[in-house]
Amino acid sequence: MSGLGTGMRNIVLLRLLFVMTNALGPFAALFFQRHYRLDSAGVALVITLMSAFFLVGNVLGGALVGRYTFRTLLVCSSVCSFVCLLCGILFSAPVASIAMVLLFMFCAGLVTPVFSILTSLTANDSNRVAFFGYLHLASNLGAALLFVIGGYLLALDSVYLMFFALVTSVLCLFSSACLSLPESHGSKPATRETSIGMMAGIPHVVIAAGVMFFALAVLDAQREYHLPLWLDVVTAGKAASLFGAVGIVNALLVILLTQSLIALTSRFEPLTNLAFAAIFYSVGFGAYAFFEHTALILFFVFFWTLGEILSVTYVTALISQKAPLQTQPTLFSLVPVVLAGARMVSVGLGAWLIAGVGFPLSWSLYGVLGIAFGGICFFVGHRAVVLPRTTSLD
Repeated sequence: MSGLGTGMRNIVLLRLLFVMTNALGPFAALFFQRHYRLDSAGVALVITLMSAFFLVGNVLGGALVGRYTFRTLLVCSSVCSFVCLLCGILFSAPVASIAMVLLFMFCAGLVTPVFSILTSLTANDSNRVAFFGYLHLASNLGAALLFVIGGYLLALDSVYLMFFALVTSVLCLFSSACLSLPESHGSKPATRETSIGMMAGIPHVVIAAGVMFFALAVLDAQREYHLPLWLDVVTAGKAASLFGAVGIVNALLVILLTQSLIALTSRFEPLTNLAFAAIFYSVGFGAYAFFEHTALILFFVFFWTLGEILSVTYVTALISQKAPLQTQPTLFSLVPVVLAGARMVSVGLGAWLIAGVGFPLSWSLYGVLGIAFGGICFFVGHRAVVLPRTTSLD
């Protein structure tokens, strides 16, 4: 952190606080089951609505970045989050309380694109990748702290989780109001015609990276669906504790490895690093076709965590570097939408593979897909480098 300027340190701190404010997200299933006494169908419906509200907030946040200052968006989101959480605690009717929680998730989604734009404005070509690595690090550090604190509070009583989110929303409010932040880029709101024109002008390399990021997100999402179901089969009733250990190891590896990995890979082109990410996913998930021992399961978390770090860091850095400034808010707001879409594809693909070929062969197929995606990305990245050189020589 010593190499960061004041502006980037403030962005990292704010990102950490806002991630921790979203305390209900990681524990949504247990929280709604315990706090509102919902059955499985009710929990599934509310979690689906939470995701929808969060994604709508993301898209709207990307549109509002060009219209309001960053501080205004952060402060207003913090105030609305506080009000929604307070009403959620005070309202006795479950429907009204859940509605307030959904509005809170909308506010949480609203500010997500803001941090990517702030980082993009703060960074330059020499530190862009490192700064986006720090942003991803802040998100994972917040998630790790939230996993420990939130898990303890939820074990005491579900309402304590809401009080924790309420307190951190106040911290977000005062931090957003007091900390120095970069000025807005000041672009005028685009009309429908100019918006279409700007989106059409997105460089092909950004579009290629977006497609590759979607493919990588499909692989990554297997840890949320395929992995826990597989653990339930191979661990004989210990899936919950082992899956929790996997989550902790993943978060710790992100915290420990992000900066050194970014320093090692920053010499390569972003598409090349996305190809490396695919290979790491291939090794990490493909190995589960052959190894079921607990120590080895945790060991191979190392490889797919490397894939996670590279994919998230370099796709956001590439948008910041290559995309026009006016289109960056829209593109950054679409990143969570891409992740959600990939998660839906991943669940459908995983369910089909499990029913059709079973776990070992499906893990092998994910390994093969990772290698295929990596090869495609290496080829596209090589073409993106060679073609401009050929054109300049002509």
